[in-house]
Amino acid sequence: MALPLVWLGDVLRKAGLRVVEPPGWKTRTASGAQPLPVGVLEHHTATTTSYARPAPTVNLCITGRPDLDGPLCHVVVGYDGTCHLISAGRANHAGAAKASGPNPGGDGNLRYVGFEWDYQGVNQQPSPEQYTAAVKATRAVLRHLGRPADAARGHRETSVTGKIDPGHVNLDLFRAQVAIGDQEIDMATADQIFELVRKYSGGDSSYTVNLPAHPETLTESVGIPPKMGVVTGNEGQVYVSLQAGENAEVEEVYFIEDWSPDGKAGRKVGVQGRYTLVANDRQSFKVPGAATSFCIRYKSRSTLSVNVEIDPQWK
Repeated sequence: MALPLVWLGDVLRKAGLRVVEPPGWKTRTASGAQPLPVGVLEHHTATTTSYARPAPTVNLCITGRPDLDGPLCHVVVGYDGTCHLISAGRANHAGAAKASGPNPGGDGNLRYVGFEWDYQGVNQQPSPEQYTAAVKATRAVLRHLGRPADAARGHRETSVTGKIDPGHVNLDLFRAQVAIGDQEIDMATADQIFELVRKYSGGDSSYTVNLPAHPETLTESVGIPPKMGVVTGNEGQVYVSLQAGENAEVEEVYFIEDWSPDGKAGRKVGVQGRYTLVANDRQSFKVPGAATSFCIRYKSRSTLSVNVEIDPQWK
């Protein structure tokens, strides 16, 4: 009899994702009751990755650890955005789960499809490509299951043992990006879009992400509420501002666009080259209409503060 998640590859490919199918994934399962998923659970692997080494944890997720038998998830989302299929059956990724969002508590391995994002999670954020792939993959799986965006949960939201993953991910914004992708842009008003964003940001029209001090050059990304600029007139209604407590050397700032009316893949836009961000000065950028991520390559001895804000006329 086929395992319950053999449809994963087809669903992810239909969503436009790059999919790798390691041998045996369709018959691979852990012991125990087979999953009857009501949501998707997001994790990070705690392994340092890079574009040159985007998915080093695939084999570990297949075979398991000395203290935990594999498979350890259903999909590994690589640093380059590629989805690696691990198991179509039960996977040991969630353990006991408490109720979270619309999802009941109980056996998390029964309740959730498990996504492992392959990045370190404490001193490393997910890459823009990885984050975007996780949004698309989560949206596709939830749509297949007939479940809402709120059914996407982070392991830290369901864990009864104090898990922290996925690190450096604003899960409320993540769910907003999963949800908004299901709406046709010409059927959603600006007020509807911003109501959704406020819901997932705790009722505010702005949010701040602090990027770590780092003496060596580091690339970080911050999620942008999806399609807001498009709805409000394409540009200029959403801003990102950047500030540091000490002078910071910025090598590059840019946005990643992940939406266009014809459905084409995203692109790198609004590129600005090397400069010094003077201590306590605030630099602002207009967000391009289809941007879903703000990216910065920098080195700094102090924390960088990134603020994403809706123009006051839309609050």
